[in-house]
Amino acid sequence: MSTEAEIRRATAGDAEAVYEIVLRALRETNSRDYPASVIDRLVLTLPKGVASKLEEWHAYVAVIDGRIVGTGSLNGKTIRAVFVHPDYQGHGVGTKLMDAVENAANVQSVSTLSVQSSITAQPFYAKRGFKVVRESFHGDERTIVMSKDISSASE
Repeated sequence: MSTEAEIRRATAGDAEAVYEIVLRALRETNSRDYPASVIDRLVLTLPKGVASKLEEWHAYVAVIDGRIVGTGSLNGKTIRAVFVHPDYQGHGVGTKLMDAVENAANVQSVSTLSVQSSITAQPFYAKRGFKVVRESFHGDERTIVMSKDISSASE
């Protein structure tokens, strides 16, 4: 299996593949840190507007051997929906997606990025220089709001 990912802008035509990746990541990866009730609630919200979000947000997909294996988006100064297919996690796909998202933020003159991270993804974002701002609770779902100053990266 090749793990060299090509990153490109997402299109509405990618919505089904993106939906499947998010679904698999939630069920197989995030389920280690969240109860089934939280995962089930998140899954129920997915079908609403995946294609429209890909168009609305500055969204990217990672492609390996012609297959979409990851996604990541920028909405203003907020990182959204960074997910990698479980079979490709730990192979640099998320890093390449985040490089693309951070580059897009620099082009848009964003100086500080924020992300509402899952417990599962917090170490990934921390390795990229994101700092914890606060915890956030949505019922029994705990997320971590993190931020990163990227203003010096564009100078």
